[in-house]
Amino acid sequence: MSSRYVYDQAWAEERARLAGLESLWDPGTRAVLTQARALEGARVLEAGAGGGSVVEWLAMQVGDQGRVVAADLDVRFVEPMRSEVVEVAHLDLVADVVPQAEFDVVHSRLVLEHLADRDAVLAKLVKALRPGGTLVIEDYDWTAFGIESADGAEQRGAEGILRFMGAAGFDQTYGRKLVGAFITQGLENVTGSGRSYVIDASHPGYAFFRLSFEQIAPQAVQAGFMQEPDATLVGERLRDGEVRVITPTLIAATGTRPV
Repeated sequence: MSSRYVYDQAWAEERARLAGLESLWDPGTRAVLTQARALEGARVLEAGAGGGSVVEWLAMQVGDQGRVVAADLDVRFVEPMRSEVVEVAHLDLVADVVPQAEFDVVHSRLVLEHLADRDAVLAKLVKALRPGGTLVIEDYDWTAFGIESADGAEQRGAEGILRFMGAAGFDQTYGRKLVGAFITQGLENVTGSGRSYVIDASHPGYAFFRLSFEQIAPQAVQAGFMQEPDATLVGERLRDGEVRVITPTLIAATGTRPV
């Protein structure tokens, strides 16, 4: 199966969508990366730099003696962060060569779940670590996800989008597989943890789900994975802030490359 990232990074609302995602997950990501020793002087690869909030934070942690490589297929949001500390790299994790044995910490969030070749990419990221370096991967398990609904439209809509994304190579339960994948790759000191929330329209993270639905629902309808009436009704309820969202669980796995 080939993979296709279904979100349009050139979409006018994409930065706002990513900002919603960052508001949900950045605090936990920072805590995990701190434990992984993304500290002063470290060399860190951010594989899938996205909107750049993690890159910006990492740059402050590693300081002038460290280096953060912000890698992505689309670097428009991180290009302005280029500096003596931040290196911006246009990188296709599937097709391109990833530098080997160069990084103290490698981090990727919500990237591998979209890639049909995720096992091969994971192997590349392991090899990018220096001996003793730490890999941190964060991906979703959508099992617990839900949108409060009185008539089932939200559930049908969510299932339709997940099926549409699955047809493009997305694995909606990849997060729960991370710990096992790390062990298979030969990493040591492997741990995993998860976090999720119940949010309403007052939470800045709500925008991530509203805008994600707004962007993807028309594609899912066109591809036959969702009915137009459901797409219209759920879109209106999300825009009006009428429903609460139970987020998917973001699972973070960490492991170290043997010395």
